[in-house]
Amino acid sequence: MLKKVLIPTDGSENSLRAAEYTVKLLRLNPEIEVTVFNVVNVPRRFVARKLFWVAAERGKAAASIEELFEEERAEILNRTMAVLEKEGFTAATAYRKGNPAEEICEYARDGQFDLIVMGTRGASGIQEILIGSVSHKVLQMAPCPVILVK
Repeated sequence: MLKKVLIPTDGSENSLRAAEYTVKLLRLNPEIEVTVFNVVNVPRRFVARKLFWVAAERGKAAASIEELFEEERAEILNRTMAVLEKEGFTAATAYRKGNPAEEICEYARDGQFDLIVMGTRGASGIQEILIGSVSHKVLQMAPCPVILVK
């Protein structure tokens, strides 16, 4: 029986569709516990170049670079939660920092989730071969079944 569902989200259209899919599951069983989850992963090249300029443009409003990521994370979680709330459902939220696939799988394992429902990014075949995709890695490493939504 399905008791706990994890929705990893990056705020993309496909991750919002994963939340919509989860709504269908909740209609079948409103007792399912849902957690909307986000992982912050800052590539070094972004930190070295762009982040400095983004913070500089904000002046004193950008007390710390971390604040910029907190704002983005909150927006992503809120946008995904809105999909569930619009249909009258609630969910917990959580986040971590690090490698997205590893953190998603570790969180699912630690929380004893029964299912992960996540969107795919739609990377091209070449892109996926070169850099891999988070959804593909989660599919390989997850401690529970995974539903991928396009």
